[in-house]
Amino acid sequence: MPVNRDAFWKALAPAERDRCSQFRSDIHKQRFIATQGALRCLLSCYLGIAPHTVQFERNQHGKPRLAGTEPDRGLVFNLSHSGDQALVAVGVDMPLGVDLEIRRPLTHIEGLVERCFAPSERNRWCSLPPSHRLAAFFDVWTCKEAFIKAVGRGLGLGLTRCVLASGEVPRWETIPESCGNPDEWSLRSLDLGENISAALCARATDIHWRLNELDPFPR
Repeated sequence: MPVNRDAFWKALAPAERDRCSQFRSDIHKQRFIATQGALRCLLSCYLGIAPHTVQFERNQHGKPRLAGTEPDRGLVFNLSHSGDQALVAVGVDMPLGVDLEIRRPLTHIEGLVERCFAPSERNRWCSLPPSHRLAAFFDVWTCKEAFIKAVGRGLGLGLTRCVLASGEVPRWETIPESCGNPDEWSLRSLDLGENISAALCARATDIHWRLNELDPFPR
């Protein structure tokens, strides 16, 4: 799907254009236009309506959905962005979440691991060579964030209650009881390039997905 900057600007709703005009940084403006414009253009292809007429609403924890739809029913979507990268997931009739992070040095990474990882996850992380720990942290973090975004209940759900099993293929060992059985959820790590961690999570026993790439964001 080729990127058309002008088309993305025209795809925005008036309130989004007003919000964009308040950004002081040109790069932040461009990233906002690209992210929101791409989301609207993508959803408009599925809905068969003009991009600027797509309407959104949010639940009490901020998870967006199409206006007039029930939570996790019909056409569902989720969005994540970090730096000059963004990721949009679209599905049907399922809780769905994505997270993307550009890996970057973290001053207090040990403290984050202590607060956000379960004991078994911390032990596995600490056993890694120091040179592997940054990537491993973001790989685990994006899986947890994708799940929390799919559930749509915010960080209050508890990152330490969403526990990854050991092994190279990511899967849930434990999740909050209110979210069902871990086997009801599919989890995928996405290869989006060097120094990027990304994950897709959906409440489905199996998911068939396809990755389409847009031109890069402006840098």
